[in-house]
Amino acid sequence: MRRLSKQGVSLVEFLIALAVLGILLGAGFVSLRSYQQSLIIREAATQVATELQGIRQQARRQSVNFTFQASANGNTYRAGRSSNLASLPSKSLPSGVVFQSVPSGGGIVRFDAPYGIVSSGANGSYVLRGPGNRVLNINVVGRTGKVVVRAP
Repeated sequence: MRRLSKQGVSLVEFLIALAVLGILLGAGFVSLRSYQQSLIIREAATQVATELQGIRQQARRQSVNFTFQASANGNTYRAGRSSNLASLPSKSLPSGVVFQSVPSGGGIVRFDAPYGIVSSGANGSYVLRGPGNRVLNINVVGRTGKVVVRAP
């Protein structure tokens, strides 16, 4: 007796495979979106932390006071020499990220020459809120002005 060989897949098998593939793609899309939101807020936190560290170093190198200023619920900040901060252009955070809160005293952290120590805004914290209500804190710790990025 001769057996019939089965070639190809049935419609039911094809539909099951398609459903499984759809579920996997759906879960992957949700994970990808979450990952993108995390990247955006981390990019903004890195931008602010790098700016703070940079102006601290400039205060030490140039023996001139430098200031960082941001406003709560805004997405721009200014950083530069304290003497001409008002005339400097604003820098923007990545799209969808805002300063949720800033240190008391107008959101200002000032690094004084010649050692780059913090005269105002010591132990201040900038809180960034990004897409998906993700939050990161950028802390300026002590008079030395160490910058630390932390999740709340």
